[in-house]
Amino acid sequence: MSAVAPRLSPSTASRAAERADTRRSDRTWVVALVVLLAAELLYFSTTVSGFFGHGSGLLALTEQYLDVGAIALGEAVVILAGEIDLSAGTMSSLSGIFMAVLWQQQHVEIWLAVVLALALSALIGAFNGLVITIFKVDSLLVTLATQFILGAVATALSGSSPPYGFPSSFVAVAGTGTVGPIPNQLLVFAALSILVVLVVGRTRIGRALVLIGYNRDAARWSGIRIERTVVGAFVFSALMAGISGILVSGLYNAARDDIGNSLLLPAIIVVVLGGVDIFGGRGRISGVIVATFVLGFLTQGRLVAGDSSLSATMVTGIVLIVFLVLKLRLDQRAGLDIRALARRRLARMPGPQRDPGA
Repeated sequence: MSAVAPRLSPSTASRAAERADTRRSDRTWVVALVVLLAAELLYFSTTVSGFFGHGSGLLALTEQYLDVGAIALGEAVVILAGEIDLSAGTMSSLSGIFMAVLWQQQHVEIWLAVVLALALSALIGAFNGLVITIFKVDSLLVTLATQFILGAVATALSGSSPPYGFPSSFVAVAGTGTVGPIPNQLLVFAALSILVVLVVGRTRIGRALVLIGYNRDAARWSGIRIERTVVGAFVFSALMAGISGILVSGLYNAARDDIGNSLLLPAIIVVVLGGVDIFGGRGRISGVIVATFVLGFLTQGRLVAGDSSLSATMVTGIVLIVFLVLKLRLDQRAGLDIRALARRRLARMPGPQRDPGA
């Protein structure tokens, strides 16, 4: 007797088709970002003198925005789980300041100070995650409060004269050093990117994060330990922010309490531009990686061309709006019901419980 294939219920078949459409749309979006990056590099290389610089200038420009990329990698993991971390920018500042104070004032060896700064970042991330999961408080509110606390602590630690003048060995590795023409910071970012791509795309942890963001009830029924996974996501986000603080301190050979204030919003923009659903449950880390270079080269290209930072920011905002509209159109052409997806995401957001009998 021939085997009979099991029939899927209409709702199950519909969701399977929707997931297939979503994956196809996400792949197309990543390809579109790669094309945009290539066009962007070609444009600036042919119109802006000194942008390409025989390749060395192009690579050197990456040092100016990979701190944003590191935060974006951690933020993407949290957002995939349907949460958000608004404390990442000030976490970056605190990490650099804490490392510098340990080295300068407590005479701790610089690399041990780096390890202790990252450990502090992880502890703060765990605190955020535990408050969110134990007390069921919205992550936006918790991390917003943490943002103010960390900013105040960083300002108090830095004092009137922020630490500067790190050892040359530290600056060479974490700052302006290179391996041939390749900046060390680019190598660090590449290693972090590979790690996140493998964890999110190839492990049970990554699948759990996406399912939690897509449908938390289904994740719980699947046996996923939601609270532990969410706490882990916040620990990872804090670690990435801590690494960002170390990188930016090494680049400028100084630690400042306000240096991370300008990193959070660009990092979130990179995540959204990379195709990660701001409500969670959908997105590719590869898109976030490509979007880091798209946004970074766009900003640096305008600055090298002589534009002011305000002008470069305005152009960046316009490009973001245009491409988000294109992303929406791409999803619609792929057959995705955008309104239904939005309603499903909004239904998972915390809010007052209604009486079913009302």
